Amino acid sequence: MPVVAAVFAFASVTSLTMYFLGVKREPSVKDRLEQIADLGRVPTEREQELSRPLVERIFGPAATKVAGFVVSITPKNVMEAAKLKLDSTGNPWKMSAGDYVILRVVTLLILPLGVFLITNRLGIGKALLFALVAAGLGWVVPETMMQSKAKHRGKEIQRDLPDILDLLTVSVEAGLGFDAALVKVVERKKGPLAEEFGTVLREIRVGKPRKDALRELSERVTVDDITSLVSAVIQADQLGVGISNILRIQAEQVRTKRRQQAEESAMKAPIKMLFPLVFFIFPTLFVVLLGPAIIQIAETFMGF
Repeated sequence: MPVVAAVFAFASVTSLTMYFLGVKREPSVKDRLEQIADLGRVPTEREQELSRPLVERIFGPAATKVAGFVVSITPKNVMEAAKLKLDSTGNPWKMSAGDYVILRVVTLLILPLGVFLITNRLGIGKALLFALVAAGLGWVVPETMMQSKAKHRGKEIQRDLPDILDLLTVSVEAGLGFDAALVKVVERKKGPLAEEFGTVLREIRVGKPRKDALRELSERVTVDDITSLVSAVIQADQLGVGISNILRIQAEQVRTKRRQQAEESAMKAPIKMLFPLVFFIFPTLFVVLLGPAIIQIAETFMGF
């Protein structure tokens, strides 16, 4: 009897412990089938709507209407300029021209207005000052970020252009057409220039003429060498000239230009090093070299 009581007590304690620790039972076949059915079931439109956050469900429609109104009253040239600016940066944020315009409206108008309302208790003068500072930052910061991104992307394209031109030249000389050579570039190379050539290929495949796709490439990429390459390829295509010779000449010109830029940077280096030498290195050398002598001279004169 004591053994039976001990076993019963052990089983009871174990069961209670497992229950309170939340140990789940093994799901049955029916439960598993229900889980599989739930995974394969497409949620209804109402369920999808209810799965969105509450704030998005409340303010989303109003924000969409306001954004549509702002885009509708924005001049067409402003929208085109915004699109070109986004294209020049590669648009890593996946923003549309309308999204960028709305962002600029927020940073230039709504943000200063919010700062003015928040700081209004400090006085009208201080609130206006803070609002002007917010408006200045709202103008400078996005523009600086866009220009920095576009400049960095232009340097990457300038760096990759000679190698891509060599690959294009070899591919064309091997018997491939220009479009097939672009396919090889997109397959073998990575970077912003290869992505731009991929965009050109997609536009050509959907029916856009090659010269129009290349012209849009030169508009998106604000690099002089790309503009020169596009003009040479379009002219060679119109005149029936062998495109391999054009590509080889363009590659040689780009490499010559890169070598000249490297030589120019090397010649500027001594001038750029002059200011740190004069203001930071020379004073330190003077202290190290002339310091002991100055101390000895001072001690000698003090001894007299």
